[in-house]
Amino acid sequence: MSHNVNESVWDKLYQQKQSLLKYPDSTFVTLLNRYTSVEAHPSVLDYGFGGGANMRVMLRRGHKVTGIEISDAVIEINQQILEDESLEAELFNINSDVLPFKDNSFSFINAWHVLGYNSMRSLDKRIQEFKRVLKPGGKMLGTVPAYGDVSHNSAKALNEHEFESQISSQKGAKILCFPCENSVKNIVDESIDIGLMQSPLLGETYSRHWVFHYEK
Repeated sequence: MSHNVNESVWDKLYQQKQSLLKYPDSTFVTLLNRYTSVEAHPSVLDYGFGGGANMRVMLRRGHKVTGIEISDAVIEINQQILEDESLEAELFNINSDVLPFKDNSFSFINAWHVLGYNSMRSLDKRIQEFKRVLKPGGKMLGTVPAYGDVSHNSAKALNEHEFESQISSQKGAKILCFPCENSVKNIVDESIDIGLMQSPLLGETYSRHWVFHYEK
């Protein structure tokens, strides 16, 4: 969420109401229930909430959610959905290397299908900011694209981890893809639990993401 071209791409997609998933990610829901509880993790930072389906799961569960996006369009869409469903969350348009929150502000951070839209430099800054605003004992769930993901196979390599998307709806967007578990641990933390999430798409393409769990 750090490149101007990425902002333009996603704002256009959201204005056209594309990439707005109606249903929550089943893996996210499983891990949310496995690693967190409302009692132990009441305050949530949902970083890059997109269509908001995962956010609404957390709200219905009883968490207090603060959401961050880089598109006014998607914030307006989600505010209307929340109002229609009698839910409340604080939603902000923030695209800065520094999060405008105090140290130890949140007990849980969700960064699902969003961290790949960074450079290695900006991702490192994001991770450090997450650790700063996460409370001691707090949890973080996140994903990054893996080699073999459709975004990786449909991109032009800039270096080992950084790519330029050639997918028509995202052409020019900068993305990150990681070849192995250790490459993710090197950027997030050696202590993370990590696994590979893969599902088939149309044809011979796949969605492949490294999923990680971090505890401060």
